[in-house]
Amino acid sequence: MIGKIIKKIKYELQFKNPVYYRRIVDKITKNNYQRVLGNKIRKLKPIVLEKENADLTLAMLSNKRNFNESMAALYSFCFRYKNVRIHYHEDGTLTEKEFAILTKVFPGIEIFKRKEQNVKVNDHLLAKNLSHSAQLRSHFIFSLRTFDMIIEKTTPYLLQVDSDVLFFSRPDEIIDIVENKNRNGCYNSDVGNSYTFRPEIIAKYISKPVVDRFNAGLFMHNLDEEFFYFVENVLEKQPEAASSWHLEQTLFAMYVTEKGNFIELPQYYDLARRERDKGNLIKSEHYVHNTGVDIHKDFIHKLIPLYVKK
Repeated sequence: MIGKIIKKIKYELQFKNPVYYRRIVDKITKNNYQRVLGNKIRKLKPIVLEKENADLTLAMLSNKRNFNESMAALYSFCFRYKNVRIHYHEDGTLTEKEFAILTKVFPGIEIFKRKEQNVKVNDHLLAKNLSHSAQLRSHFIFSLRTFDMIIEKTTPYLLQVDSDVLFFSRPDEIIDIVENKNRNGCYNSDVGNSYTFRPEIIAKYISKPVVDRFNAGLFMHNLDEEFFYFVENVLEKQPEAASSWHLEQTLFAMYVTEKGNFIELPQYYDLARRERDKGNLIKSEHYVHNTGVDIHKDFIHKLIPLYVKK
């Protein structure tokens, strides 16, 4: 094994291996853009939330690596709609420095620290005899979206947004649901079905075919803790699923199907730059795992000029 590792390192460091140096250039470029993005955001006018009578909680799960992107995502939404409560769930990597930046840019933001939440949520789940859910929560980072965000929400609706999503105009379709309460929620359309289970497995737990192309990166709902019992039942019967990267998204898709009255957001709530790269008008973009610097460029060059002009 050691020999293979040494051989791999020697190969990577060869001058005739351009892929290695291309990755280095890409990493340096992205780090530079992240730094510029962070500096730009810190200089923007703070957004004062009107959260006292809010019907919507805007929830974010992020980490130190994607901290600047997460702030850009929050700012792009709250600039257009301030009647929200922001819940920021961090993965344990943020420090007091990042917490101070969040509270300065978003006065009134509520921050949930991983270390404290580990104890609180574990006790909460075990008190409800949800042992499989507690076990999942102990090792699967995306289960903070499955459990913590729902436990902590204090409004009828919860909007869960990934840190690599930007809003370019007022998200009317989302806000209309919040204000009119005529739907259980809405979700982004994926490029395909990224689900943990095969259709025949899913059919054991829901009474109709699962929704097509569900993506949880931009997902609003009015779910409560009854959802946890659905999750517990699936985990008890499908224990192997606890290691699946797409489990959280799959569980949400299944429950959304069974609950009904959710809508798929229009294509101008774009994902993976399908509409953006065609030059079509978009309301939001889900850049998918920050696989480049487009999110940084778009926020710096397209959105910040609007914020400063206002």
